[in-house]
Formats: sequence, structure tokens, C-alpha cells
Amino acid sequence: MSGCCLAECVGWAALAVFAAKSLYNVSHFIYTTFLGRLLGHGIDLASCGPWAVVTGATDGIGKSFAKQLAAAGLNVVLVSRNSAKLQKVANEIKSEHSSIQVKTIAVDFTESQKIYNTLRDELNKLQIGILINNVGMLIGFGQRFGNIEDDKGIHDIINCNILSMARMCHIILPQMTKRKKGVIVNVGSLSSAMPTPYLTIYGATKAFVEKFSRDLAAEVQSLGITVQTVHPGYVATNMASHMKPSYISPHPDTFAAATLRTLGLEQRTAGYWTHKIQLYFTDLANFFIPRHLLESGVIKHFDELKKAAQNKKSR
Repeated sequence: MSGCCLAECVGWAALAVFAAKSLYNVSHFIYTTFLGRLLGHGIDLASCGPWAVVTGATDGIGKSFAKQLAAAGLNVVLVSRNSAKLQKVANEIKSEHSSIQVKTIAVDFTESQKIYNTLRDELNKLQIGILINNVGMLIGFGQRFGNIEDDKGIHDIINCNILSMARMCHIILPQMTKRKKGVIVNVGSLSSAMPTPYLTIYGATKAFVEKFSRDLAAEVQSLGITVQTVHPGYVATNMASHMKPSYISPHPDTFAAATLRTLGLEQRTAGYWTHKIQLYFTDLANFFIPRHLLESGVIKHFDELKKAAQNKKSR
């Protein structure tokens, strides 16, 4: 076989592999987004246990997760730092679902050890079927890491975005292991799948969510416990205050409902259908495009977002 023929065969083989992979990805997208639930696949949320815990539950995605879980028939524990907001959300849920019990625990996840003693004492009294690790924070948007003046904020974001997830899993897993069932959803970010200069520490904390969740899922799968990582793109929350609800940045209720429909169907997801497409092309870009070009594109993107936010404030 000549060198030309060999190169042609290799090229056709590579094209066939790419086509097969693309067909699989399209089929997987359709199944996990639309068909899976219609076919009765996935996880029955109410069968996991009587209680669900949601951190960062007073606003945005966390509040929406709590509302969706209550609608599915689970009692909910709302965990956040603001007692007044917690009570407001609890009252809202109880007004919509009178048969549902709602407990609130006010803790600040930027603090360290003492809050987890409180959480362990309170949560070990309940049979927790679902844990949503949603709490998170953002610092230094659009800034070079070395220019961030908030020293405490650097400690806070690590405590809030990383330590909270690890500690909450560590508290809840023993009781799930005993029952051999349970669901843990760790909310990461699409930023974990791409370069994030000028958002360095936030992106790094979300990369931890990805690694921790994947390895934990492998550990506990045989025990009947599902661990899912969710990587949202932009959602119209307080953290993305310049965004309005749209197909690209859905309302938190829309995002939470879409994400819960994927439980049991995929371990790593972006939840909402347009975010899944973004995650797929982000993974594809990481494979085909040199990293320095991606980094340049991300820097330009963040510069544009920062200008848009500043223009909105100046109006």
C-alpha cells in the first residue's frame, strides 16, 4: 500500500470515527433532554427519601431547586446565611404545597468548622434522600487575580465553593450508604470546562467540583447512590445580574426543572438544553483549538460582558 493510500485510509477512518461520535452525541442529547423521562427512565425523586437538602436556597437556582423538589413531594431543608430570606422562601413553598414540611438552617458557608457541627446535628435527625450542593460565590470578575484587594474574599470563595460541598457530602453520605440509595447534585459551572483568565479563582473552584464529583460518583455508584455534576452556563440570577431570561440564560425555575429531569440519565450535565450544546462545543473546542487562542477569546468575551454591565449601571 502506497503512502498516499495509507493516508487516505487513515483520513477516512478518522472521519468515520468523528461521524460515529457525533451521531452518538446527538442521540445522547435527544435521549437525556427529551426522550428519557417520556420513556419512564431516570430517577423518581420521591423514592430517594422523604427529605431533600438545598444549600444556597434563598435565591436563584437554589431556590428553584427547592421549589421543584417540594413540588415532587419531598420535604425540604433550606440552608443559607440569611434567616429572613430563609423564612420568606419557606413560607412561599408552604403556601404552594401545604403538605410539605420545610426546615431552615441559617449558616454562613464562608465560615469554617463550627457551622458543620450544627449542620451535622440537624441533618442527622432526618432521612435525607437528595442533597443539592448549590451554594457558591464569585469574586474578582474581570480582574487579574493579583489585583484582587479582598484578601478575605479569597478565603471565603474557597470555603463557600469547595469546602461546603466536600463537607456536606461527608455529612450526608453515611446515611445514604446505610440505605443504599440517595442523590447528590453538585452545581459547578461551564467555566470549569474552559479557560477562565480574569475569573481565575472562581473557575478553579468549579474545576474542583468537576473532579471531586466524578471520582465520588465512581466510589458510590455500586452503593446505589447517584452523584451528578451540573455545569450551568449563564442563568438569569443575581450572580448574572446583567442577564435577562432567554434561551441562552434561562430563568432559574426553567433551569432547575430541566436539570432534575436529567437525574439518572447522565452523570455530567449542563442541565438546560442550550447549555448542553454550549458544553459540547466547549469540550470540542478544547480538543481542536490551541489553548492560547481559547484564552484570548475568553478574555475578549469577559471584557465585553464587563463593559455591558458598566453601561447598564451608568444608565
